[in-house]
Amino acid sequence: MSDKLALEYLKFRNQCEFDLRCIEALLRYFKGEFIFTKEQLIDVSKEIASFDMSRFLPLLDKIPKFRLILCDDNDKFPNVNIFNDRIENNLSATFKAGEQRNKAIEHFKALFKDAKSIFIYDNYLYENHNLASLEKLIEECKIKCNIYLDRITYDKLNKNKNLSSKIKSKIAIDKAHNLNSKNTHDRYIMIDNNNNNIEIILTSGIDYLFDTSKDFTYIIREI
Repeated sequence: MSDKLALEYLKFRNQCEFDLRCIEALLRYFKGEFIFTKEQLIDVSKEIASFDMSRFLPLLDKIPKFRLILCDDNDKFPNVNIFNDRIENNLSATFKAGEQRNKAIEHFKALFKDAKSIFIYDNYLYENHNLASLEKLIEECKIKCNIYLDRITYDKLNKNKNLSSKIKSKIAIDKAHNLNSKNTHDRYIMIDNNNNNIEIILTSGIDYLFDTSKDFTYIIREI
């Protein structure tokens, strides 16, 4: 990490006065332990009289596992700006083929619980097997709010004769998310929850939340 962040983090670890905003942003990237240079530890020992450098010597000059340097003023690789960067540290879960997805279903259910609305983007949602999965998602995750779709998906869905009344009563056309389907390959679920908005990125269709024949991964990020 940068010299400035190293100093703030070690102030925090040594119960000295520190920059709270900086530490809150920095800890979002915490993965086991941060790595320091010898020069950083020497500089910190000059700033903090009670600093015990020996505690951090095993972390000296190791190669960062993720090959990144955390900072607060630069987003050019290998730097990551802790306040605003494309590289984020988000929650994710992966279920291999054959593994039950009960924990994922319960997680989705909890995320949907207080949602004002849900937006789903999936180019293949209108196909029969996905319709069944959408209905199962509504039932098992106890979705009570409206589910919004882009116009193209909404129109295709309504042409499907197997569309159930349960789904039809839930879906509507969304005007807030102008995603270009030609440039979007992942599936998204966006949850509007009283300005605490969350995006779930699905690496495969909703059907694999219930179908264990293939792997299923989802990523959760704040938006």
